[in-house]
Amino acid sequence: MRKLTILLIVVFSLLMPLTTFGQTQNNYWYQCTIDPNLTDVENGKHWVQTITYQNGATTTINERDTFPFLMINNNFIPNADIAIKSGYSLVPIRLVTEELGGRVNWDAMNNTVVIESTGKKIVLKAGDRNAVINGKPVVLPFAPQLVDNRVYVPSRTVAEAFGADISFTVGIMPFTNPLLSMDTREKNVTKEKAIQLASNAMIQAFATFLKNGKYADGSYTSNKTLAEIKQRINSISYQDETTGYWILSGPYEILVDKSIEALFFKYGTKAVSGSYMEGITPVDVNDMDVFARGYFLG
Repeated sequence: MRKLTILLIVVFSLLMPLTTFGQTQNNYWYQCTIDPNLTDVENGKHWVQTITYQNGATTTINERDTFPFLMINNNFIPNADIAIKSGYSLVPIRLVTEELGGRVNWDAMNNTVVIESTGKKIVLKAGDRNAVINGKPVVLPFAPQLVDNRVYVPSRTVAEAFGADISFTVGIMPFTNPLLSMDTREKNVTKEKAIQLASNAMIQAFATFLKNGKYADGSYTSNKTLAEIKQRINSISYQDETTGYWILSGPYEILVDKSIEALFFKYGTKAVSGSYMEGITPVDVNDMDVFARGYFLG
């Protein structure tokens, strides 16, 4: 897992009142498909995909432009408007703060941002690297900037003040786009436990799949493919991680939630995308078609 010194670009209206935050829940997966209306490779256009998230939000990405994804406590935050400049990741602070269970207030008279959560308080001033975090003076690596009613604030300082881990992972999202992940939850699943959970689940899923005569039909091709799946199940191993997931190699990439033991498949390619679907989906060991995608269906 690679980590960068990350900055959050804070975007919020100066007129917005103090509110209660933490609204994005249960948005763990997405499906990504080629958009035929926007993709025309034969005429020199790039691949374009439409992403549909669990909560119904959508976004469109292409293989040429970088599109950073944001995940907080393993919930996808669609269209978070992250920018990556000079090695720094910049994200809207109000959005991040509310997902971390805090709240933001803007003191226009003093040009100051006040971020609060249970027992925690961060005071930042536009143009000043000196901040106060939980009552202690801190010199920030980047002075908050007020530009067009937008305040740019160092993310790692804010995240660490709220007890959030941060990771920046490249390779798991479509078109090798980066995934910025922040997580404040208690970690209950070790790497070894994750591998065992995934192995047990894949054995159950494979037993279910063998009952599907559409694919397990006894033919040479079927038997060869089933043997490949079985071999990959027997070889499940650690591959990478984010702050909230263990990423394992297996019949597909397997994401194991570090807090709640939930399992997800990451299917599709990690590089450029062709004419098929990719995404993240919950593992269902009772799904009769669980291993059809990518092995029998292309």
